[in-house]
Amino acid sequence: MHSENDFTDPPARRIGALALITSEFGDVLLVEKAYRQGPERYGLPGGCARPGEPAPIACQREVREETGLDLVPQRVLAVHQMPATDTATEGYNLVFDGGIVPAATTLTLPPHELSGYRWAPVPDLPDLVAPYTLWRITAALAALHGEPVRHLCGHPGELTPT
Repeated sequence: MHSENDFTDPPARRIGALALITSEFGDVLLVEKAYRQGPERYGLPGGCARPGEPAPIACQREVREETGLDLVPQRVLAVHQMPATDTATEGYNLVFDGGIVPAATTLTLPPHELSGYRWAPVPDLPDLVAPYTLWRITAALAALHGEPVRHLCGHPGELTPT
């Protein structure tokens, strides 16, 4: 049953818009976040949508800000619903197909936010990224290669609908 506030004052949710960008060799573009340590320091380019901003536009804006690439996000490859934590609001991360970019392309990084980037071969990903990032990338790569788009819920290993 809905209350009258459900539609006029819904709970805040974060919308993340990430891009799966691959090289001509099939390697995945990872950006190194200056403000993170350990396996969480590498992730897909992208970030949070601003209030009222459509997720594909947020993805395009964030990728441009983080890499200098001006790409048009294509279809959604994975949806990851994340529960709230001590440091983050509940939200959704949409992983868009960012296309293929030649590995020799020079990227322009914002120095205050990103400290580097790398093209990672798929077999190396488990050693480079956090488990939830690996889960997103694995699901996105599967959809890129013809499998259904997955809705990931929570953290790897938890019950997820297919």
